[in-house]
Amino acid sequence: MVIRLAAVLFVGMLSSVSVVWGADAVAVEKGPARIFEHSSINICRWKTYTSEKYGFEMSYPPDFAEREEIPLTVIQGAVVRLSLVNRGYYDGTNLVEASLFVGVTPKGECFSRWLGDTPSNSSENEGLSDKRDIAGVTFTRTSFWEGAVGNQYGLITYSATHAGNCYRLALFIHSINIQVYDPGSVSEFDRASVMRLFDQVISTFRFLK
Repeated sequence: MVIRLAAVLFVGMLSSVSVVWGADAVAVEKGPARIFEHSSINICRWKTYTSEKYGFEMSYPPDFAEREEIPLTVIQGAVVRLSLVNRGYYDGTNLVEASLFVGVTPKGECFSRWLGDTPSNSSENEGLSDKRDIAGVTFTRTSFWEGAVGNQYGLITYSATHAGNCYRLALFIHSINIQVYDPGSVSEFDRASVMRLFDQVISTFRFLK
């Protein structure tokens, strides 16, 4: 498990590109950090990712990076990774990566996995207790937060079977434990703000047929 977690650490090497959402982005000072909160979400500016092969599409903001070639991943059958690259969410905080993976397992069983194994020492494990309707299909939500060697890893996965295939939407969040830094040098990243942003992206997911 430790080896796999160490591998994940390298998944999150993000671009230094800084993009702001125009008039919707409001800079907010939070200790050493300066993040962008969005007073309103204008999805007409968003891009759309479409997979004709797997029959789905979803929209994402311009300050996300889209990648289909994924050398390392946190879920099986990964098709695309949408990574938040707006430095306003990272600079001055302990956040390392925030990415949404979409995976499809043809004719596969649909259950959530953390790198193939359920973590045995999760600091937070909400289990299979939540459901959410996405694109008219009921998805099962699982949430795991685990610490390892000064790092914190979170994986929030929505899983459902559609047309005989298993679809997974997995939000992966990697941060450094705040105790690792010199006191006052960085702020704890705003988990709620990041979660709200990705929730908006997840809500745009839909099946093509």
